[in-house]
Amino acid sequence: MRSFLAISLILSVLVSTASAQDETAPKKKKPHVLFIPVDDLNNWLGYTGVNPQSKTPNFDRLAKMGVAFTNAHASSTICNPSRAAVLSGTRPSTTGCYDNRDHPWTRFIGPGLGINAHFKKNGYYVAARGKTYHSSQGGNSKEDFERKATVYPNEWDKYPKVENRYPSKPHYLDGFTQDYKHLKKLDDKSIPDYHTAEFCAKQLEKAVDRDEPIFLACGIVKPHLPWVVPKKYYDMYPKDEIELPGGFADTKQRQRDLDDVPKPGIDLAHPDKEFKNVTKLNREVDAIQAYLASIAYADMTIGMLIDAYENFPEKDNTIVVLWSDHGYVNKCFKNMQCGKSVLITDVVSTASSGVLYFILVTHAHAHPFSTCPCIYSTATI
Repeated sequence: MRSFLAISLILSVLVSTASAQDETAPKKKKPHVLFIPVDDLNNWLGYTGVNPQSKTPNFDRLAKMGVAFTNAHASSTICNPSRAAVLSGTRPSTTGCYDNRDHPWTRFIGPGLGINAHFKKNGYYVAARGKTYHSSQGGNSKEDFERKATVYPNEWDKYPKVENRYPSKPHYLDGFTQDYKHLKKLDDKSIPDYHTAEFCAKQLEKAVDRDEPIFLACGIVKPHLPWVVPKKYYDMYPKDEIELPGGFADTKQRQRDLDDVPKPGIDLAHPDKEFKNVTKLNREVDAIQAYLASIAYADMTIGMLIDAYENFPEKDNTIVVLWSDHGYVNKCFKNMQCGKSVLITDVVSTASSGVLYFILVTHAHAHPFSTCPCIYSTATI
């Protein structure tokens, strides 16, 4: 309950920047917003110390800029309901959107209720690329909406499609339960996320010439499956040096891991699928290596965005929010509840409810708002 209240407060503060204006203050451009969802990212970031093997200099770079919180939880452990909750501000128990099978989310949440719609209504240029809502891989024409129904097309000014750039399209479980056969052919630009980050960096650069502020959503898909990235990221984690997370090496403990989980939780975890196959094929080390490699690739794209932000002439009037929808727990269950950290940089600190890293970057003044296990603050912008 406290976690959901926290995220509601954070998002309400962010949304208020779109509509609120102090009438006594000199008129100035409303703050730009760079909004970065990262898919399936757990708390294996260098600055958290949770998994010392993880090398994430750009996430760590953000952590050094401000305050990091380590007690944040998901409103749901699955992409569709988690993202729908964060972006609409409504719980799965309110919308009825509980699972990826409840797709598209537009069946449960009507037009005009998303955070991007609010910014657009309040004079923002609203653009995106990559994964924002579940399966929203771009395309905001009427035809795209009718085919996919993953975004409301009139609520985005620009949302180009994400194109496959792999030399050979990987299987969903490549890198996890099996190897990808074309790994050596990949470079950074082979992965769609590179082009998502590049597009968003250019959009931020162009924002300085706009009369209106920009709300820019940059949806990074890695480390979501398939765990297929250029070989250099795997080489960062040699298999003979991989350390399995606590409890992973104990087969009996892993088999008992769900003993205290109620049936609905077990149904979400799907222990008879991904986890069972990893164990049966003895690919625990391979899976950990591939997940760490995918996080490292995501970290590279975050670096591209941080560089764009730091070079942006209107940096001092820009808010950055980075969050993750959910992640993998130590024993490779994707859909089990997984704690995540909250990152807030510069002078504004806050916390989340969902499975989120919230990195809020702004140069506004902040004052204490409340304290729970974390500190929540708000800003006057």
